[in-house]
Amino acid sequence: MKNSIVISAEFFFKGQKLSPSLVVDLDAYIKNHSTPTSILPLLAKNNNIDLYSYEYEVLQSEPLIFSNATGLAEQFLSIGGFDFEAFTQAWNDQRILDAVSHIASTHLSVDDLSAQPELKSALIEAFKLGQQS
Repeated sequence: MKNSIVISAEFFFKGQKLSPSLVVDLDAYIKNHSTPTSILPLLAKNNNIDLYSYEYEVLQSEPLIFSNATGLAEQFLSIGGFDFEAFTQAWNDQRILDAVSHIASTHLSVDDLSAQPELKSALIEAFKLGQQS
């Protein structure tokens, strides 16, 4: 399932109410960015706000609003915001589990890794070791 979230802000600039928003494909975002620090410039660029303007400075001072999360991201959306760090960890864990589940199914004829926790742990550990080298 696709993971996405709507990021927006509301502020007044030169007497005008502005409400820039952006739908972020979190799957693609995590693959290309290691931290959420580039979200604000992304929001600005996609709403034609120059990064070297007073309008951008006002945007920077406003809290971001997170809404309409889909997929795994729904679990990390709260009234106070979005827990990007916890979502990223869960997203990576799910990616690893999907990979080792495929390996178990293809090579070991195991369709439910949760029924064999020792095998699941061993495959996850092997996967992580493979990533380190």
